[in-house]
Amino acid sequence: MLELPETYAFSRQLNELLREKEIQTVALQSSPHKFSFFSEDIDYGVFLQHQIIKKVYPIAAYIVIEFADQSRLVFRDGIRFYYVDQPEDLPPKHQLLLSFADGSFLACSTAMYGAMLYYEAGAEPNDHYFNVSASCPVPYDKAFDFAYFCSLIPETPKKMSLKAFLGTEQRIPGLGNGCMQDIFFQAGFRPRRLLASLDPDQLEKLYQVTIQTLETMKENGGRDTEKDVYGNFGGYQTILSKNTYKKGCQTCGTDIIKENYLGGTVYYCPKCQQ
Repeated sequence: MLELPETYAFSRQLNELLREKEIQTVALQSSPHKFSFFSEDIDYGVFLQHQIIKKVYPIAAYIVIEFADQSRLVFRDGIRFYYVDQPEDLPPKHQLLLSFADGSFLACSTAMYGAMLYYEAGAEPNDHYFNVSASCPVPYDKAFDFAYFCSLIPETPKKMSLKAFLGTEQRIPGLGNGCMQDIFFQAGFRPRRLLASLDPDQLEKLYQVTIQTLETMKENGGRDTEKDVYGNFGGYQTILSKNTYKKGCQTCGTDIIKENYLGGTVYYCPKCQQ
């Protein structure tokens, strides 16, 4: 699923590849997927054909393709991108296919669920989460300082866990369950630990580790659980993920605990994480 490191890393790739390209043809739902969501009452073939891509950029967990006329194509959740120069290299299944005047292609497919929404110039997205994401700083912004981080803490956080703090209510747009696993490991805290149990030094440690871990993930092209636009896994080697948890803790060798918590799988080392 698209999280902050991937939206920033993949947007950078897509911007370098697609800027100034002209869309020649559009194919929608060549392989139907019932959890692929598109803008209603929009003929993508009509609106996207001959559009010139101005730039590609991230907004938290969203990737935005902006066209010369200021209309936008907005991607979120489980969208995977495949950029190829030859039609024979296209993935066998895709839900949106853009062919460009120079003969290259961008195929977009849905993993589990995802949205590919088109907004005409001047039209504001009616997506609540997009609007929240666009208005909030993320950990890559200077405005996301320790004072801002502390301002996100509820007035009565007595029963709030660390995972609930970082991953719910869109407090930090784009920070999802996948990235949180390594943040908690590096900070030495379990996902279920109560936020109120952290002293000021521990809270600042959680802040610093959040910034550092997400920056490292981004600079390495995303996590090794996600594929970039060339079909390559990201260069950041996850510490705790579906790829690693069966190998035991890389620090002490203790078996990693795997649990379901707050709508997702969490991993932690019972020895290294308090």
